[in-house]
Amino acid sequence: MGDDKVNENINSEPLLRLLIIEDVPEDAELIRLALEAENISFSCDVVSTEQDCLNHLSSRDYDGVLSDYRLPGFTGLRTFEILKRSGQEIPFILITGSLGEEAAVECIKAGMTDYVLKDRLFRLPTVLQRALKEFESQRREKGAIAKMQQQAWQEAIISRILQAMRGTLVIDDMLQTTAEAIHEALGVSRCLISQTSPNPQASLRCVGYKMPSMPDSAEPPCALHLHYEQDLKHGIQVSCNSVDETLPPEVYQITQACLIESFLITPLLYQNTYLGAISLHQCDSNRVWEQDEMSLLQVVADHCAIAIHQAELYRNAQVELNERKKMEDKLRHDALHDNLTNLPNRALIVDRLHQALQRYHRHAYHSSPQEPKKFAVLFLDLDRFKVINDSLGHAAGDQLLKTVANRLSKSLRAGDSLARLGGDEFVVLIEEVSEVNDAIEVVHRIHQAIEKPILLNGHKVNVGVSIGIVLSEKHYTGPEQLLRDADTAMYRAKSKQRGSYEVFDPSMHTQVMMQLQMENHLRNALESEELAVYYQPIICLKTYQVHGFEALVRWQSPRKGLIMPSDFLPVAEDTGLILAIDLWVLREACRQLKEWQKLSANTKDLFMSINLSGKHFLNSDLISEIDTVLDELDLDPQSLRMELTENILIERTSTAISTLAQIRARGIKVSLDDFGTGYSSLSYLHRFPINTLKIDRSFISQLEADVGNMEIVKAIIDLGLHLGLDIVAEGVETSEQLQFLVDHRCQYGQGFYFSKPLEARAAAKLIRQETPVAEAL
Repeated sequence: MGDDKVNENINSEPLLRLLIIEDVPEDAELIRLALEAENISFSCDVVSTEQDCLNHLSSRDYDGVLSDYRLPGFTGLRTFEILKRSGQEIPFILITGSLGEEAAVECIKAGMTDYVLKDRLFRLPTVLQRALKEFESQRREKGAIAKMQQQAWQEAIISRILQAMRGTLVIDDMLQTTAEAIHEALGVSRCLISQTSPNPQASLRCVGYKMPSMPDSAEPPCALHLHYEQDLKHGIQVSCNSVDETLPPEVYQITQACLIESFLITPLLYQNTYLGAISLHQCDSNRVWEQDEMSLLQVVADHCAIAIHQAELYRNAQVELNERKKMEDKLRHDALHDNLTNLPNRALIVDRLHQALQRYHRHAYHSSPQEPKKFAVLFLDLDRFKVINDSLGHAAGDQLLKTVANRLSKSLRAGDSLARLGGDEFVVLIEEVSEVNDAIEVVHRIHQAIEKPILLNGHKVNVGVSIGIVLSEKHYTGPEQLLRDADTAMYRAKSKQRGSYEVFDPSMHTQVMMQLQMENHLRNALESEELAVYYQPIICLKTYQVHGFEALVRWQSPRKGLIMPSDFLPVAEDTGLILAIDLWVLREACRQLKEWQKLSANTKDLFMSINLSGKHFLNSDLISEIDTVLDELDLDPQSLRMELTENILIERTSTAISTLAQIRARGIKVSLDDFGTGYSSLSYLHRFPINTLKIDRSFISQLEADVGNMEIVKAIIDLGLHLGLDIVAEGVETSEQLQFLVDHRCQYGQGFYFSKPLEARAAAKLIRQETPVAEAL
């Protein structure tokens, strides 16, 4: 049963190579007949034993495997395991008389492609052709990704090598690090860089990464550069894929002495001046030097030549500048640091506070609607320091201050500043805090670090610290005001209880009450139906017709009027009210969509995009709620898009995969919102069932002003198209932005250029108009 069988059907399709694993000849014949009945052009091998199966899969390539489940001495699961070990990524289809539930689960877990019952063999051609198309699609996707990765790999190599070059102006160090980077990136046995000497009588200088170690030889490997010097001076790369006796005798002698099997030499030229060469040696085998490797090395050589030229120009000046810089740095350091603890002194911390205030005020009065990042100032005073200093002496007091300074430094976050004002007073500047609790967390770490006993002159002493906290506010105009209020708060803490802290922020309690009030009002808004859904059109950029809508929630407060999401959704997220809000929006938007789809034949394909909070992926009721809405409204699931952000995928990977799989199983599509602002990893696009990428508005808004944003947007569009995803650009506001997106094959757009978010009536009016949206602008 191991002979090849070829069907007699002749058609234009390529001949499929199939392996049929079946111990009943009549069943194998029925399989062939079922395929021939659909004019599938194929040849096949038929085997019935485990050993024959192993032999065929290890020695021959196939396009697919058709296997019975129950075979003499083994099962279809064992056959699938043999296929996986063979390394062939091809469809595996079970053909069996019956397949129980337990066996079916095992097959699905193992990763089999599909199965067909023997009494329904008429399905086999369809199942096989579908599987072949899916595997071919996957292979194309992998090829596209591999090409992108290859390009990214080359760019990363050049970037890494250029970074190594720029790390120093010392020529030998620069050449050495460059050679090491080339050696690692290209995986060669040895990389050497020669540099010509300005003195004609001097020998060629040769540095580089020498692996394997150089053998004892009369001729250095760089002597190859001397032999090919005339070609190299004219910019010609010299390569040899396989060393043999056809080489010039002197070249062959050098290669034998230095254990070289193949080599590639690239000249270093700057303004037609020959500066040396880069030589790559393969010592363990022959090597065919690919064109992309040669091109990459030429780019590196061009930059290396420039670096050598610049290093020569600045060599002498650098020595003088380094000496002068050392003297200036020492004077500056001494003027701005405490001699005892080596911490910044009052002058330096005042300067940093002044800069922090400037940054804060610049962002505070910026046109951005977001609240500027605050900073906090901590004023620290050691408890009982005077008693310790007086009883154990000033030397012990100095040692105590140095120990405390060291502990304080280790307890702070990276980027925060610590200074000693004098005596036992210290100041901490904490950058970028969202609220006072961020500063209080740092205070807790400081207390834990300081409370540990300190050994001074054989005595264990315990010292506490009282801390005052002040947050940046708009009314602060100078560093001294911040230090004054932080000092006042510290004294309040010390008078209340030593080793405690106090916040100098009279608005803190008010802010907490306001948040609580906002939460209560929001709960009432849900009950009183004060929330409303607005709809922003998503436009097809080929027809300029409305393709769908994104549902956006608004709060129509009778007290404050229309409240935007940025003002109440953060509270909803913190309190968990976002779950109820999202589900209300889902139900309301789906009801509205169903009404619109009934308007005409042109509106039946409209879809609705709904935003989901990450909290839903901890809520087991999400899927049942979606099912309920779909059933009650008799809404086609394919009319829905669920939008989520990248951080949901990162923070809740396991639950996200499960929930998204259930959503996709219902025919609902999934959109990845704000793409490009988060992790934007390719792995997420493969691990998660994503249908649509939404390019964040921050990239679109800067298209005309930032070339980098243009490249990012083009890359996202190309990536999405390669992966078969829909691309939606958010925040389109100008005709120039629209034209850029159309030119680069973006399929959909939304933004104020087309329409702001609309109430349901206005959205319905937009749907009814027959004129494309772009013509109506």
